[in-house]
Amino acid sequence: MSSTNTPPVSSLNDTSKKQFKPKLKLVIIIISLALVLLATCLTAWFLVAVNSPKNPNDKTELVFTVQEGSSIDKIARELQAKGLIANRAIFSLYARLGPSRGHLRPGVYALSPSMSLSKITDVIGRGEIANKKVVFQEGLTITEMGQKWARAGFGTAQDFISATAPPNVFTQQFLGYRSNKSSLEGYLYPATYDVVINTSPTDQINEMLNNFATQVLPKLPPEYQNSTKLNDLVTLASIVEKEANTTEDRKLVASVFYNRLKIGMKLESDVTVNYATGKTQTATLPADLSINSPYNTYLVAGLPLGPICSPSLDSILATLNPAQTGYLFFIADNNGTIRLATTLEEHQANIKKYLE
Repeated sequence: MSSTNTPPVSSLNDTSKKQFKPKLKLVIIIISLALVLLATCLTAWFLVAVNSPKNPNDKTELVFTVQEGSSIDKIARELQAKGLIANRAIFSLYARLGPSRGHLRPGVYALSPSMSLSKITDVIGRGEIANKKVVFQEGLTITEMGQKWARAGFGTAQDFISATAPPNVFTQQFLGYRSNKSSLEGYLYPATYDVVINTSPTDQINEMLNNFATQVLPKLPPEYQNSTKLNDLVTLASIVEKEANTTEDRKLVASVFYNRLKIGMKLESDVTVNYATGKTQTATLPADLSINSPYNTYLVAGLPLGPICSPSLDSILATLNPAQTGYLFFIADNNGTIRLATTLEEHQANIKKYLE
C-alpha cells in the first residue's frame, strides 16, 4: 500500500503567513498614503480657506466691535452675520490654533470683506484698534476743532461744538473757575490724538480736558491751580497765543498786556475782536472795533469774558512768566517779528516803518 506525502499543518500555516505579510504591508502602505493624501488635501483646503477673503472685490470698511468677554464662537457668528467671513467654523479653528492662540482682544476694528480670514483674526488677536490721528493744534477755537473733527470723519462739526455747551457731563474741578461758564474755550488741550473709530464727541472732549489737567496744571503754582487766577491766566495766554509765535515774543507781548492792565488801559487786541466777529484774518476793519461784545477789548476794560482759543503750554508759561518791561504798545511786522514801543508816538512810528 502506497502512502501520500501530506505536508504538515504547520508548514501550511507558515506558507499562508508568508503570503499574507506582503499583502498586509501593502494595505498599510495604501492606507497610510491615503491618510497622508487626505491630511494634505485638508491642510491645503484649510490654508486656502484661511487665506481667502469673503469678497476680494468688496473694499468696504466696516466697523466691528468685539465686546469684553465675547467668546470666539460669538465673535465668529457676528463676523459671519456682518458679511466679513465665509465660514465661522474655520475662523473659530484658526483663532484657537493660529498666532492668537484663542486670545481675541475687545475693541473697535475697521474690517473689510476683502480681508482674508487670517488677516481679520490676526488684527483682532493683536488688538489693532481702529483709530485715526486728529491734530488739534495750538490756537484753535472750539469751532475750528469741530471742523477738524468733521474732516476726520467722526461726525459733524456741530456735534462736537454742541457737546461742549451746557448742560454737559464734564466734572473737572478747574472748570468751576471759568468766568464764562457756558464755554469750554481755552481748556481743550491741543495735541495730536489717536481717536478710536466710533468715539463720541463727549468722550473726546473729556480726554482733552483731562489732558489739560495733567499737562498744564502741574506746571503752575498752587495758587493758579484752583482759583480764578487760572481763568485769567488762560484767557490772557489765549490772546498771547494769537499775537506772537516764539517764546521770547510771547513773554514780551504778555508784558505789554500786563502793563496795560496795571494802569487801567484797554488791551485793544485785534485778535479778540476777530473772535467776536468770527473772522480769521489778523487785521480788523474799523467797523469791527465798535462791535458790542464782551470779547471786544477795544471797548471792554480788562480781560475779555474768557479765552479766545486753546493756548499752547508755551504761551501759558510765557504769560505766567512775562518779560519785565515798560512797553505799552506792540505790532507784528510783515515777518511776524514783534516791534515794541513805550509811547503812542513810538508805536505810530513803528506802524509807519514796518507796516506801511
